[in-house]
Amino acid sequence: MNKFSKHLLRNGLIAVVVGSGVLLGVGLTTQAQNNLAQDQNTALQAVAKMTEGQRTYYQKNGKFRAVVKNIQKDFGITLPNTLNYAVRTTSEAAYSYIIPAKSGELRGYVGAAFLTPNQTPKITTIICENNDSGQNRPADPLLVRDPLNTKKLSLQCGQFSVEVPQSQVNE
Repeated sequence: MNKFSKHLLRNGLIAVVVGSGVLLGVGLTTQAQNNLAQDQNTALQAVAKMTEGQRTYYQKNGKFRAVVKNIQKDFGITLPNTLNYAVRTTSEAAYSYIIPAKSGELRGYVGAAFLTPNQTPKITTIICENNDSGQNRPADPLLVRDPLNTKKLSLQCGQFSVEVPQSQVNE
């Protein structure tokens, strides 16, 4: 093999190695994005199950559950260790929080089950997602009166969060 052929061969191998590294990097990025999307979906599913669990429990027992472990047990919910959980209840609502356990790219959620006043018990739910990722607890959703029709109530997400599409349920 002459010097020129060796040079082409060496440069060709370098190009193949570098090109493979770029493709491998793309593969790793895609895998990381898939894992992130899967983790985000796991968090959303956990808050949805907790919120629905609160609705069901209230309909059967006339009160909300206030302890995460009891919610897990009562409704057979498995909550991943990669997330932090909290519940806050009042006489009119139950708030279920899903907060990423570590800083990163995941966003937190809050699900709320509200008793709707002047209804024979009617419970309305909503799930809100933080606008930004990180370990911030989402702001509580609010039950507000429509300024144009003060008899009409609606739910809205708190500051710095948005409603998860199709998460409002009235029963």
